[in-house]
Amino acid sequence: MKLITRINVTTELESNVLLPCLFDPDLFRSKLDINSSADWSHINTSVQHIAELKVNGESMFWNNRHGRIKAFSAQSGSLNFSILINKVQSSDLGLYQCELFRDINCSLAYTEISLALVEFSLFDNWQLVVAAAGGGLLLLCLISLCVYYTWIKWQALISSPVEHGSYNCQDNIPGQTDEVTYASIVHKPSHHQESEVLANKTPANASEFEHVNSESVLYAAVKRRDK
Repeated sequence: MKLITRINVTTELESNVLLPCLFDPDLFRSKLDINSSADWSHINTSVQHIAELKVNGESMFWNNRHGRIKAFSAQSGSLNFSILINKVQSSDLGLYQCELFRDINCSLAYTEISLALVEFSLFDNWQLVVAAAGGGLLLLCLISLCVYYTWIKWQALISSPVEHGSYNCQDNIPGQTDEVTYASIVHKPSHHQESEVLANKTPANASEFEHVNSESVLYAAVKRRDK
C-alpha cells in the first residue's frame, strides 16, 4: 500500500467542509475493475468506517453522521472520491483516511486528510486588528478633547472676576467738590481753664505761632469724596 498525499484541512464549527480524495487514473486505471472502490474511515479515538465508494458510481455508507456526509458518485469513475461534511461538529475533527482498493483484499494506495479547527491569527487578521486599534485611538482622542474642553470651561468660570458695587459711608452733595479742612490745636499752659481751637480752611502761617514755640501744634487733614 502506497501513501499518495497527506492533506491538512481547517474549518469552523457548523460550517461545510470538503475532504478531498483524488487518485491519478493513469497510475491505477489498468489495475481497477468494476468492483474497485475507495473506503473512507475516521481515525480518532478509534477507527470508524464511514463509506465505500465504488468506481461504477455506487456508494454505501456505514456512518453518514445523520445524513451530514455526502459523496459525489458521478465523479467516482475518474477516481475522485471526495466527500462533503455539512455542519461540522467537534466530533468530526481528527484524521481521515481514503484508501483505494482493487478488490476486497488488495489495497493500492491511500490518502490522509487531517481535519482541524481554524485558529485565529493576529497576523492573518491584521486588517481587523488595525481597524480595531484605529477605532480605539479615535475614541480616546474624542474623550481627551471632551475632558480638555470641560477643564477650560471650568477654569474660565472660576477665574472670572467678581464685581462688587462701590458704596460710600457718607453721601456727598451733588456738584460739591472734595474739601480739605486744616485744624490747628494749641495746647496752652495748665493754668488756663480751656484750650483754644482754631479752625481755618487754609493752613495757618508759621509766623503766627512763633510765640507758642514751647507748645505743641497738631494739624489734621480730612478729605471728603463724592459717591
